[in-house]
Amino acid sequence: MTNEERRRDVRVRTLLATSREGLLIVDAQDRIRILNEAAESLLGVERVAVMYGGVGLLGVQGLTAALEEARLEGGARARSTVAAQGRDISCTLVPFADPDCPGGDSVAVVMRDETGAADELERAEAILAATGDGVFVFAPDGRLTFFNPSAREMCGPRLDGFLGEMVTVAEILGVEPSPHGAEPIDAVWEGTLSEPDHRVVQIRTNPVLDRGGAVIGTVSTMRDITAEREMATMKNEFVSTVSHELRTPLTSIKGYVDLIVDGEAGEINEVQREFLEIVQENSDRLVSLINDMLDISRIESGRIHLKVEPIEIPDLIMSTAETFKTMAEKSGVELVCEVADGLPRAAGDRDRVGQVLMNLVSNAIKYSPGGGRATIKARHDGEMIVVDVTDAGIGIKPEDQAQLFTKFYRVDSSLTRDIGGTGLGLSICKSIVELLGGSVWVESVLGEGSTFAFSLPVASSRLVRTPAVEGPDVTGGTVLVVDRDPCVASLIETYLTKRGYDVLIAHTAQAAAELAVRHLPRAITLDVMLDDGDGFDLLQRLKNDPETADIPVLVLSVVCDEGKSMRLGAANYLEKPVDQRRLVSVIDGLVGSVASPLVLVADDDRDIVDSISRVLKAKGFAVMPAYDGKEAMAAIARSRPDLVLLDLKMPEMDGYQVIQEIKTDPGLSDIPIVVMTAHRIDHSRIGVIDMAAGQVPKPFSAEELAQRVESLLAEEG
Repeated sequence: MTNEERRRDVRVRTLLATSREGLLIVDAQDRIRILNEAAESLLGVERVAVMYGGVGLLGVQGLTAALEEARLEGGARARSTVAAQGRDISCTLVPFADPDCPGGDSVAVVMRDETGAADELERAEAILAATGDGVFVFAPDGRLTFFNPSAREMCGPRLDGFLGEMVTVAEILGVEPSPHGAEPIDAVWEGTLSEPDHRVVQIRTNPVLDRGGAVIGTVSTMRDITAEREMATMKNEFVSTVSHELRTPLTSIKGYVDLIVDGEAGEINEVQREFLEIVQENSDRLVSLINDMLDISRIESGRIHLKVEPIEIPDLIMSTAETFKTMAEKSGVELVCEVADGLPRAAGDRDRVGQVLMNLVSNAIKYSPGGGRATIKARHDGEMIVVDVTDAGIGIKPEDQAQLFTKFYRVDSSLTRDIGGTGLGLSICKSIVELLGGSVWVESVLGEGSTFAFSLPVASSRLVRTPAVEGPDVTGGTVLVVDRDPCVASLIETYLTKRGYDVLIAHTAQAAAELAVRHLPRAITLDVMLDDGDGFDLLQRLKNDPETADIPVLVLSVVCDEGKSMRLGAANYLEKPVDQRRLVSVIDGLVGSVASPLVLVADDDRDIVDSISRVLKAKGFAVMPAYDGKEAMAAIARSRPDLVLLDLKMPEMDGYQVIQEIKTDPGLSDIPIVVMTAHRIDHSRIGVIDMAAGQVPKPFSAEELAQRVESLLAEEG
């Protein structure tokens, strides 16, 4: 025997000795040639006593017949079950020609103890039958090979027709798949059964692997979660109802206390002021708590309304810093803003991103000690804008950091107990940012402070902001206040009367419709919860009537459905309780925008746009501020301006293109355009400039430009 042959023989013997399955090889005369250790144990024999003897020495019932049958099949692999020592032994028999044993085929027999397998199978079938979840088993080629009684109960008798067919889970169930895709492996998805009773089910599909890790099929489990979804719906309805019942009296409590604190009901002494400020502070806390509960409910039910557009993060940061300036000073905390130059706009909902910023900055001030510093930074990182809010607090343990963004979780420390809170704010921040395509995280060192950061995608060129109409600083005229609660209606009346408006009040939809037609008010405030009908129906009715269609409607509601309000034609939307200054500001803008000439101001220099807009509004004009050509065209699509002030050099879409778009549109071509530019005119495009009503070279004074606008509109009139 050569060395190679010896090595091969050692390998074979090692393989036979370590195999967990019994191996028997017999020659053409049924003499035992090989019997490994696993076979010895399985059959209860000693190898030295049976080697080279006949298979009868093994005492295995049915083995001889199985060997004969295997040889008759002519080399094909055969399967058989034999008995030895009271055990059921599964055998795989493979005939082969052995040159060392002439005279016929030898047979290799691989043996496995199957004792109890039938019992195990029966037990497994009993478990599958008893489980409340539906179970489907598929072969590797996609054929349905098994389903349990619960699956049949959920799907009905039609399920029987799919057995043995190549089908998907969605086809079997007749479901409307979730938007996440078809049937992902190792994932969970939801669907609604189309029949028999439209149950909501949760489906999980997993691969079935053999001992070697190869996929031998898939199993899908289906769980009925209809009751859970109904409970979630009931919970959301409960939260909505409770919040409505709380918001309505809170609107009156907060509103009248604010008026008293501001001295609107006469002078108050210092003790009275102290007591009222306690009421004021705690009513604000209640409003914040209700808002958090509603936000969580909306997020979980998918009803949160997001208006995604390009937003200026530096503006939001400066606005937030201004809001918390007084709070920071009272706490002895220095509030610092550091914003990178040339920061691109982010894609987001301005109000919701502002909510995230306010939550993080508020926390940073609360948790920073007196004499400490809270910092807000913004930077550009690849395709994202990153905002960091850093405090000088006590820091957070690593085990707490992993739980911070979980609902109701609060770090257990004396400081957090003193400060209070619901533990909902960070969870809401995380949900909002993730819905906008960003992420939220925290970095913290004990004793040194924490940095809470979030990212938002950079706004693509396809995302265009639609500028809003800003009314001039003019007031007066009639406003119709529609609210079923007399106390709230009286409060809004007080706010508006102070501002110089005449106020009409209606508590029902019918009375509101009649007053609107009779008096044609300059604006309407509308609560959508009315006793004799849905306020949304009234809104639609007003917008469908030519006499009232142009009256701007401000929805004031606890229902929190801004999207529906705007779709039905509302000019704006505010949630109750309503801040007095915010309400008056919005009404002023709506009243002025309807009665005044509208000027579109388009320039990529924000300071120029803001300066011109301020002067024009002071002179009684309504304005739409736009910061590039695409925004200018979006503004025109929303509201037709009486005049356009246009810079030529703008990103995305320059002034030449805007002029061409306007002047080649029959419905817009008569709008006068005044070109503002500090650059030489492109002579190759001089024909486009000739379409404009005039040019104003930069630099210019906003006052002179306003006079030019007045002159042009007077000529047009």
